[in-house]
Amino acid sequence: MGKAKKRSFNNGINDKFPYMTRESALKNVISNIEHKSEVIDTITLFGFTAEEILEAGADYEDVMALGGLVK
Repeated sequence: MGKAKKRSFNNGINDKFPYMTRESALKNVISNIEHKSEVIDTITLFGFTAEEILEAGADYEDVMALGGLVK
């Protein structure tokens, strides 16, 4: 096995996706809601609805700015 392939395999093993619950993901979305590009992936991954985001404490205007991302 070449050096580059070995390094790629080791990087994949060592890079762990942080454990994220639905509640922690929602808190992350609320804290970063002004950075739309950062929260789009999290919203679509967990399938948050507008009602959930509003109940968690987001402003109505911020949720409506997300447009068609939320149901």
